[in-house]
Amino acid sequence: MRPAGTKKEDHFQTAVGSLISLYLKQCDLRGFSPRTLKIYREKLERFLRFLNGQSLEKADIYAFVAHLKESGNGPESISIYLRSLKTFLRWAHNQGFIKTNPLTGFPGVKVPRRLLPTLTPSALQELLDIVKKLERNSQRNQAILLLLIDCALRPGELLSLTLKDFQGDYIRVRGKTGERMLPLSPVTKRAIQAYLKKRKAPPMEDALFTTSDGRPLTYYALRSIMRLLKERSQVGRLYPYLFRHTSATSYLQNGADLETVRRLLGHTSYAVTQRYLSLTQNDLARAQRKASPVNKLK
Repeated sequence: MRPAGTKKEDHFQTAVGSLISLYLKQCDLRGFSPRTLKIYREKLERFLRFLNGQSLEKADIYAFVAHLKESGNGPESISIYLRSLKTFLRWAHNQGFIKTNPLTGFPGVKVPRRLLPTLTPSALQELLDIVKKLERNSQRNQAILLLLIDCALRPGELLSLTLKDFQGDYIRVRGKTGERMLPLSPVTKRAIQAYLKKRKAPPMEDALFTTSDGRPLTYYALRSIMRLLKERSQVGRLYPYLFRHTSATSYLQNGADLETVRRLLGHTSYAVTQRYLSLTQNDLARAQRKASPVNKLK
């Protein structure tokens, strides 16, 4: 617990705390979403409180994981803490702020595989039908939804798109793992072109998606679009990443190979992409009917 009279920001005045503060500022400058920044800050701040002003040693991470378990945190929660620490320490090591990375060789936490939530085709159609009837920003929001579904973009990737990134049949995406060129379906291409005819922005504004008054679309504005669609539809939870999950899962269900989906998502390895391979019972039944060797027997 924080000692009485200690301000919330006091732990950021330590050597490790100052480094974490700098790291969070760098994440903000790199365009990380508010949600990601909030998670990083919360997890790293709790780790700082646990350190209580001491220098960081590898043993501290083992002790911190034990502390989290004793506090009732499950595997998924602990995994998020470790991912937050991992990205911070990798950055600090790459920048030369620390000589060695204490998390090198640290065992990961086994998290039970669960199905990622997705939207059904009928839910996607319902959302698109609602967007087409909107009185304001209908063309823009159609282009946004189709782009999220078509290219499985992260929210930050969508919001960082510029006019030059739209190149007709392709769109250039800058993500966490670098730049990638993604093909667009004809429907998505036409939707973006229709939106651009009505886009209103100052001459020097190069953001692809803008608000009604010409400013770049923000993460909060994107969440507002999701909230509006949720209120007018029969869909339960609705958030930007849900479209990414839906897109990746649909590509795999429709026969795309893992390498194609990995490149689409911008993952550096198959480990993360494989999360989308979990099949439902109906998926398994359809695959069996289509590919079982028994079908070739008489």
